[in-house]
Amino acid sequence: MAPPASSGPKALVAMLHVGAVAASLSFLSFGVHDWFGGDLPVASPLRRTLVGVLAVVYLVRLLVTQYVMVKRPFPWSEALAVGPWVVVLQLTMAWFGGIEQAPVDWIVWCGVLLYVLGSWLNTWSEEQRRRFKRDPAHRGVLYTGGLFSLVIHPNYLGDVVLFAGFAMVAGGWWPLLAPVLMAAMFAFMHIPRLDAHLEDHYGDAFRAYAWATKRLFPFVW
Repeated sequence: MAPPASSGPKALVAMLHVGAVAASLSFLSFGVHDWFGGDLPVASPLRRTLVGVLAVVYLVRLLVTQYVMVKRPFPWSEALAVGPWVVVLQLTMAWFGGIEQAPVDWIVWCGVLLYVLGSWLNTWSEEQRRRFKRDPAHRGVLYTGGLFSLVIHPNYLGDVVLFAGFAMVAGGWWPLLAPVLMAAMFAFMHIPRLDAHLEDHYGDAFRAYAWATKRLFPFVW
């Protein structure tokens, strides 16, 4: 269960995301012409189905991560940054995935593979850390094994990779801005804030880990 201080912020993000996915599914199902008239192009049923499935999968993963895997505090400041951003991401993918007329080709299926890889990086890294923390002997110990030995924030890396794949499935160039902006937000907003929290909590152990390990992209930064 979420700590009481985090319940409200987590509920806000969850409600915003559920609303965004519901709107996305409605748009992909019948809204392109019904909502905006007959002048818009309509993507193939296969592309729209793929975009809808990826939207739902991300929603389920976010809810599981928030309420099962992540035990750290989740403040209102983070919720107010994450919640609207997730809505923008979902609606952007739905819009372009609903009107992209290009055929579903190898680029789309490569996008699906990237989405699966990114989802695995995010979810499995959180599960590795959760299993480590469940052992009472590891109370107060910084976890640096598994995927966390490659980068400090493999869950963030997973989100960048999966949204790169999501953008490829949606189609067009504009959706590709999403993973670029996401990487920038992680680098300049979320990672500095989380690293400060980890350094305050773990002290020298985190400083040594941060000195020896890249933060987001293996071998780069």
